Amino acid sequence: MTPSSADQGFWNRGRVRVIAEAGSNWRMGTAKRDRAMAHALIDAAVEAGADFVKFQTYRPQTVYVANAGQSDYLADAGVSEDIADIFADLAMPYEMLAELAQYCRKTGIGFMSTGFSAADFQAIDPHVDVHKIASYELSHIRLIDLAAKGGKPLVLSTGAATAEDIAWAVDRFQTQGGRDLCLLQCTAKYPAPLSSIDVATIDWLRDTFGGAAGLSDHSRDPITAPVAAVIRGARCVEKHFTLHNALPGPDHPFALTASELTLMVGKIREAEQVLGSGIKHIRTEEQELAAFARRGLQAIRAIAAGDRLHEDVNVAILRPGKQSLGLHPRFIEEIEGKQATRAIAIGEGLRSGDWS
Repeated sequence: MTPSSADQGFWNRGRVRVIAEAGSNWRMGTAKRDRAMAHALIDAAVEAGADFVKFQTYRPQTVYVANAGQSDYLADAGVSEDIADIFADLAMPYEMLAELAQYCRKTGIGFMSTGFSAADFQAIDPHVDVHKIASYELSHIRLIDLAAKGGKPLVLSTGAATAEDIAWAVDRFQTQGGRDLCLLQCTAKYPAPLSSIDVATIDWLRDTFGGAAGLSDHSRDPITAPVAAVIRGARCVEKHFTLHNALPGPDHPFALTASELTLMVGKIREAEQVLGSGIKHIRTEEQELAAFARRGLQAIRAIAAGDRLHEDVNVAILRPGKQSLGLHPRFIEEIEGKQATRAIAIGEGLRSGDWS
């Protein structure tokens, strides 16, 4: 595929976007406690320095078939209910969206929520500037079309997807008018071991599909994968977080704590500083020592005009210290045996035109 206009779009401008994934961790059992927890999660994401805080919005009847049964990974974590019952309990009421979006605007962070159906998407759309489609919705043609036609930037996770799956989704998004896409490398395991994260796939996503790429990281570690992703060129990093890993619910155990989220964002920003411009030059921080310690052609004895210049007799390749830095040592063979055209003090650096 050829690069799209996404190359110059939202995802490739400015700093790496950090999405703090609150997911379903707002759910505490009553409407009052749910809202209080959602606000607390937003506050924690703001404190951490994230760019967005993201929730999930779904209805059980539009996600799984009614008799889907139990999830093995949740059962292993001690959650034994049928998946439909879990989703029913964790379903965010649509009326919460406007209230949470308003609170995000008030606190200075972007609001996002992942929708899992056309109805979910339409409920979310008025309240967000950026959309997210989850890994297992990558084949949901209705969601892809709505995101494309809506004209807002989209982040699309690729967990458990094949190259063909991703190619279809990208092509569909673009042919329906979508342009501002960031594909996230994702390992759909909760938690995912570090050995499975495969941040090198970020390069493949970017190079193959011609747009921005990033990482949705389900590992428990707050630093390794996010920083590695930034070094590989990620333009977005997404990570689940919670206020406490022991809270009831399927996503709390593998999520970062608020303090770990703060640590992660800080390390991402440090990694961006380390990356720099990609253009080699003498930096401001190097200039003083460069003038002091770079080698040049330096006079090792006083030279009078007309004297013959000879290596290790009156000229040598040395560091100048506080003296003037001489010409690059590549000129040492050119000056050998030539006559000095001016008087050169001991320690002084030779300049262009100092010989004939």
